[in-house]
Order: sequence, then structure tokens, then C-alpha cells
Amino acid sequence: MPLIFDAKVALFEALKGLVPAGVQCTFAETGQSDRRQQLWLGATTDEELEPAGMRAGPRKPTNVTGYVEAHAVVIAPGDPIGAERGAYVLRDVVADACRAVDRASVAGLLDLRPESSTVETAETTDGAYSALTVRVRVRGRTTT
Repeated sequence: MPLIFDAKVALFEALKGLVPAGVQCTFAETGQSDRRQQLWLGATTDEELEPAGMRAGPRKPTNVTGYVEAHAVVIAPGDPIGAERGAYVLRDVVADACRAVDRASVAGLLDLRPESSTVETAETTDGAYSALTVRVRVRGRTTT
């Protein structure tokens, strides 16, 4: 079902326009850890498909709920507070991008919003880093 994927692409386009300077924004994880700030989109899940009504013919309206994960890493050598602060800035960028997506640009999209987030901060011999995961809920209606 392309609704969740199409919403993910629209979210990515909004993110590219909103990330602060110096933040690498990619559609998928690059596998490189040489950037101080990175933001990328991860797993896409179609979690709930629920019939929305009865209609004659092969195509039935269906309510769709799915999730897209946004991930970020912020590295701040010797400054775990700064690293975590940077992760929260990127969390807010993801929330702003959700609001910036034009609902009409994605067929069937009703709602796109952050549902939850986690931030994990650690200090290593290489410096301090914070890892962010934002779970974005996507709701819509399609005809299948």
C-alpha cells in the first residue's frame, strides 16, 4: 500500500527544507559515522488496515494507520548535554516537518504527526553522542 511510503517521501522532502545547516539529511541510513549531525528515515510499517465501509465492486474504502521512524545522531565531543540538546532540536525539526507536509499532496493522507520519541545519550572515548528516534504516525484512507 503506497500511502505510508508516499507520506514518508513527503516527510523527507519537508525535512530537507527544515534541517539546520550542518545536518546531513538522508532518506536512509548512510552507514557513515563521520558526521557530527545526521538525520535519516528508517522503518516504514503498515500496522492497521481497517475496512471503512461497504461498497459494491472490488475496491473498498480502507482506513490505514502506519508508522515511519526518523532517526538522528548528534556528536558533541566532550559535551553530552550539548549532544542531547542537539537531539531535541532535531526532534522539533521532525515535528515541524510533519506539520509542513501538504496533506493534499499525498492521496488519502489524513494525519501525520510524531507519536513518541526516545533519546539516548552516551559518552565514549571518542566523545559524547545522542541518538534520537521519533515514531511518526501516518493515518489515511485508501480504496483497495
